[in-house]
Amino acid sequence: MEGVSLNRLLALFVVVLAGATAFGQSQKNLSILGPHMSKSQTPRPLGILGVKTVKAGKFKKADFEGNIARPGTTRAMRKGMKQAMYSSTALVLYDSNTTYGWIGGMYAYQIGNLLSHFGMTVTRQGVESYKSGQLANYNCAFYVGTIYGNKLPAAFQADVVSNTLPFCWMGYNLWEVAWNSKQTGWNNSFANAFGFEFAYLDGTGYPNVTYNGTTLTKQQNDPVQGDTSIINSQLATVLATSTNGTTTAPYITRGANFWYVADNPLEYVPTNRGDDRYLAFCDILNDITGVPEPHALQAALRIEDVSAICPSATLRSLADTLYAAGVPYVVCVIPDYMDPLGVYNNGTPLEIQMQNSTQFVSDLEYMQAEGAQIIMHGVTHQYSNVANPVNGVSADDVEFFVVQFVNGVEEAIGPVPTDSTSWVTARLKTGFTMMSESGFNRVVGWNTPHYFATPTDYKVFAAQFDYCMDRALTFATDNASNLHYLIQPSPFVYTDEYGNVRVPETLGYCDPYGTSGLVNLPTNMAGYASAVSCVRGGWAGMYYHWFLGTTMLQQLVQGVQAAGFKFQTPSSSVQ
Repeated sequence: MEGVSLNRLLALFVVVLAGATAFGQSQKNLSILGPHMSKSQTPRPLGILGVKTVKAGKFKKADFEGNIARPGTTRAMRKGMKQAMYSSTALVLYDSNTTYGWIGGMYAYQIGNLLSHFGMTVTRQGVESYKSGQLANYNCAFYVGTIYGNKLPAAFQADVVSNTLPFCWMGYNLWEVAWNSKQTGWNNSFANAFGFEFAYLDGTGYPNVTYNGTTLTKQQNDPVQGDTSIINSQLATVLATSTNGTTTAPYITRGANFWYVADNPLEYVPTNRGDDRYLAFCDILNDITGVPEPHALQAALRIEDVSAICPSATLRSLADTLYAAGVPYVVCVIPDYMDPLGVYNNGTPLEIQMQNSTQFVSDLEYMQAEGAQIIMHGVTHQYSNVANPVNGVSADDVEFFVVQFVNGVEEAIGPVPTDSTSWVTARLKTGFTMMSESGFNRVVGWNTPHYFATPTDYKVFAAQFDYCMDRALTFATDNASNLHYLIQPSPFVYTDEYGNVRVPETLGYCDPYGTSGLVNLPTNMAGYASAVSCVRGGWAGMYYHWFLGTTMLQQLVQGVQAAGFKFQTPSSSVQ
């Protein structure tokens, strides 16, 4: 058995740096499963929560081939960025074996997307195929442990300890490196190199994480995290702390060149609130990559679902309010309003193409003169003459994916039957023609209706627009050929694997009625902006529906500005 220092033993019984709870394990009774962890049940994969599934047979695999999360290299070149800025490299390793290997691949993709913000060329690889010395070939490296007990290669374990370049470990399996090979005591080499030890998996549940004075939240659908203990405060420190109001534990621990994040920080990030603990992980990417963030805090506001049915007085009132506040903004325009079943027109089908509405074009020109940038929000924001999934009406339905209600639950079925590169290209051309005939000849931005699109669609969007404002989907398939997808969170501009420059949406949308399942008032959104401000170069991205009036809009703008953000139009600041 390896030796134990006095300091190390003391660290197990006293409260350590940053309020981390002491861990009462001795060398003879080390146990991976700590407080509130079932000893008879294997912990579930980290990252499976929040993932949506399309059953096998309901989609064409050809629509997704080549764009499924798997090993590979991503070099997402942002438009206008110099080649030299992509000289830095990162290796992202993940658990790829077993039935749930697709989960690790999905999150490796998402980590790679985030790293594009820092100009990194990213190689994704299953950890099981790691070869000795690989870490030395990259500027920094990451491992996301999603499968409990996945046996890690001996070469990887040895290189992690001897590596002197920045390395970040997330989630499970740190005990395989931080403990000795028999799992009966600590690995002195690890502890001496990084100044902390792995204690155990903790199921206590900590709904909050404190980072740099900012209180963040963690959804408790999966409360498990890995706890650490500092043994050398000259080498190691706790950067973020988990708390439930009674007890605390480290959430992010840094020891020398090694960062440990206690869970999978991208798992179950809510879509309509902006204070999740993943923000802390995104901020430390500045330190791991060594790339300084040159941008101040920025905000992007878009007015959503604007079409020819919008009352003129309402649109102009919104414009006047934002102009008076000195706020530039984006107007998401649906060029072709469709109500093919006459749902809102007494049973009579209705279509209004924007170029045929002189008043609507005049209103958009008025908004543009008062600081708006006009972008496309789909072409029709619905599909064909069917409910997809609601009623077939523009702004209510999905345009590039089949979505239906199954037993009262919204379920994605797969790509629309016509989905192809030629179909999407032709559809966008129709929208461009309507915009051009209305006097808007250069449409720089895009916002995918309800955020549903396929890799085929994303590639076309990337070729046609300077930036996108929707949240992208990451796709993976499992051994049974089911398709899984997950929304990519980000607090800063990044370039996805398709080449889309994505402006983040971090605050959600103003939702006074709780239609998303969570009431989201301007005061809530301003609070989320304060949380995002903990990220260097963070964006407060949000949208506001045209029919909500100006009172809450004023409150929203003032709250976000008070949090330290400056409103920008994306085209002026994404390069």
